[in-house]
Amino acid sequence: MTLITSMLERPLDPGYAAAAERRESAGLPRATSLRSWRLIVFAVIIGVLVGIAAMQLRGSETNRQKTKASLIERIEKEQAVVDSRVGEAGALRSEIAALDAETLRQVSGDLAADVERLSLVAGAVPVQGPGFVVTVDDAPSAGGDGSNALPREETEDTDGEVLDRDLQILTNSLWEAGAEAISVNGQRLTTTASIRFAGEAILVDFRPLKRPYVITAIGNPGTLPARFANGSGGTYLSTLKSSFGIRAETVVRARVTIPAAATLGTREAVPADRVNDSATPTSEGDSS
Repeated sequence: MTLITSMLERPLDPGYAAAAERRESAGLPRATSLRSWRLIVFAVIIGVLVGIAAMQLRGSETNRQKTKASLIERIEKEQAVVDSRVGEAGALRSEIAALDAETLRQVSGDLAADVERLSLVAGAVPVQGPGFVVTVDDAPSAGGDGSNALPREETEDTDGEVLDRDLQILTNSLWEAGAEAISVNGQRLTTTASIRFAGEAILVDFRPLKRPYVITAIGNPGTLPARFANGSGGTYLSTLKSSFGIRAETVVRARVTIPAAATLGTREAVPADRVNDSATPTSEGDSS
């Protein structure tokens, strides 16, 4: 209690009091003035330097924002050019396919029918028919409570976001339900198509998709929606909505159009006239 009482009665340390008395006996003020011109000049200099630094930081941030906006604008312009070229290529491909089909019909009707059937399966031509459309989008505020780790085990940062695996599961469920052709945001899915993440974007055959994600399927309108809703796809979609807040809706349409695949190519097949004679299999009776 003595220490506390001493601090209350004499809050100023005795050393400071002695120093003040020495200054006073020497004819100086007891304390240095806070209004000294040196202190004022020093404070002004510090203020100017802080202001300059703040302006430079703000200018750098503004430049970064301008650069980012410029890059985004360039990317969107180039993407528009690519989309235009893809549309032109698709139109030319359809024209070539029509000419090929006409030529094949003149040669052999059965061969033309086989080519038409295989073109539909391979996604080489656009198709029309009754459709079933599934639309999914991120939650209004991404980030769920993370209490339900099923049907996907991701970090809390992606709880409210649509992931590539979500689109993979939904499209596979549509195939299982009897879909004959599927596209995602206008990108046709084929046997070699892939849906994957790249950075923060979902790609279909290396083409980035924008939200919302519209999955269009052509199939039997009497069975496709019911099979999807009662199967694994419907269960998965319901869980995404209830557990992660992802927005989703399904619509049955009388007629939809799914474009041809943007890129198609063979991996194993080569024209017969390019095969080396040495690579041609020989019969068992031939000697080497």
